[in-house]
Amino acid sequence: MVVICSKDELNIYRPGNTAIEIAARLDCSLFQAALLEMRGVTSETSDSVIRSWISPDMESMLGSLDLGETNSLAVDVFRSLDEGSDVVVYGDYDVDGISATALAVEMALYKKASVRYFIPHRFNQGYGLHSDVAASIAKRKCDLVVVVDCGTQDVGSVRLIKESGIPVVIIDHHLAEGELALSDTMVNPQIGGDITAKRLCAAGVIWCWAWQNELIPREKLRKLLDLVALATIADCVSLASPLNRVLVQGGLDVLRRAPRPGLAILMEKLGIDPAVLDPEDLAMKIIPCLNAAGRLYFADLAVKILFDSEDLSEKVDHIIDLNKKRRELSSKILEQVDGEQAETYQYVLTDKDWSVGVLSSVASRICSQRNAPVALVASVGDIMRGTLRMPAGGDAVGVLKTLAAKLNTWGGHRLAAGFSVKSDNWHEVRDEMEKMLSKVKVSSDKEDLLYWSPSELDLKAWHEAEKLGPFGMENPCPKLYSPYSGNVKILPLGKNGKHVKIDLGESTLLGFGAAEIVKDRESLMGWVYRPRVDTWRNVTSLQLVLEKIVTV
Repeated sequence: MVVICSKDELNIYRPGNTAIEIAARLDCSLFQAALLEMRGVTSETSDSVIRSWISPDMESMLGSLDLGETNSLAVDVFRSLDEGSDVVVYGDYDVDGISATALAVEMALYKKASVRYFIPHRFNQGYGLHSDVAASIAKRKCDLVVVVDCGTQDVGSVRLIKESGIPVVIIDHHLAEGELALSDTMVNPQIGGDITAKRLCAAGVIWCWAWQNELIPREKLRKLLDLVALATIADCVSLASPLNRVLVQGGLDVLRRAPRPGLAILMEKLGIDPAVLDPEDLAMKIIPCLNAAGRLYFADLAVKILFDSEDLSEKVDHIIDLNKKRRELSSKILEQVDGEQAETYQYVLTDKDWSVGVLSSVASRICSQRNAPVALVASVGDIMRGTLRMPAGGDAVGVLKTLAAKLNTWGGHRLAAGFSVKSDNWHEVRDEMEKMLSKVKVSSDKEDLLYWSPSELDLKAWHEAEKLGPFGMENPCPKLYSPYSGNVKILPLGKNGKHVKIDLGESTLLGFGAAEIVKDRESLMGWVYRPRVDTWRNVTSLQLVLEKIVTV
């Protein structure tokens, strides 16, 4: 959907001498050089840093990666597994959690161990390693418990399992605040890891840990990169990190060549050609379906789709239906929030009828639209469960840490966190949280654009630019700016009259849903557009898609 924006909202970069120097040094196009400069590359940037953008070396980065205070005992415990070992994997209900769970299961199965997995129910249990499940594991016994994407702060539950004589390996990536679980086999880069390791999702941590210690053959691990790609995109970790980019690229290669049967069926039903799968397909189509299982049903449905289980087609249909329901519920909450004129609470919003499972995605959208913090909270029995989202400049974990004494559970990241609180304490917590969120200083960064004429961009130059991808969090897909010259033709596109083709003479912009907006051109200053590769009848071409109309 095309929107209108002011030029004051944009930071428009014009390629200069530095970009020209980089292009000559790298023997690349000026377009790629300009994009590199926008990402911080200068004439003084080392060749190794530049190579990390254009062609990151995965094995080299993994060789120097510091995952933190990793006790070698965790490696020894895993290596001790053999045929007949009884392993329990405990995960989380989002896509990072289910992907990390699937990875841990795959690794244990390779060791010919007997494996069970458990993922908590979002409504009944919520995030983390729960004491009732820990007690059940301790009673039933097993040879190893692997906790992924949680566990760092689940002190009592971990202690309960360990005191029964069962070793616990925790592989996590969440911030370590307060008292930590008494596990001497914890792998969490947030505890002493380097900056690259701290940017990994949970599935990325377990994969890199397995690679570094050669816990299973590396060729086998390469085939499991599809799980890491799903988790990395889903968890919105930084794609400015060269390691994350190369892991996603490796996962995309696996998904394109040989997708898992369940994912192949899902892609077919969603109308996705695996051969041309891109990160946007993952983020906008596949991941929401996988997430819907944990949001509205049981997350193990998504895990089963990642394995070659029975009735895969039926399971895929179920998960697609769940995602449709998720969209409907989300839309209702958004309409309700937009219609509220509350004066007392502007940042902490709650309703007894909201579905807990969809709150995180809705909160992310509201936070993005308002560029302001927001907490959405719903009741589950006598517990209030909430999700907190922060724009750039905020610290969600910092807020919850201040309120920790009054919360049942809490944890997460700087920009996204979850919490629960007893209903009896809710009003006091709500008032305090509202005051804290109202004082958050929000960073109001302008959107970065490259000043570039559409006529000077071709498919070859764009393919060169794509080497800086995959694009996503902190490494956005390039958006370009071109001034309005006045000499254009607006032509209808499609049958419904909503779309237009903007003929600039030597090039064309496609304006989807822009028919009404482009009628008034009196205050028009320029176009914001993005490139898109399109293949039709075996012919590949570069399309330029209009995103914003820039006014005075």
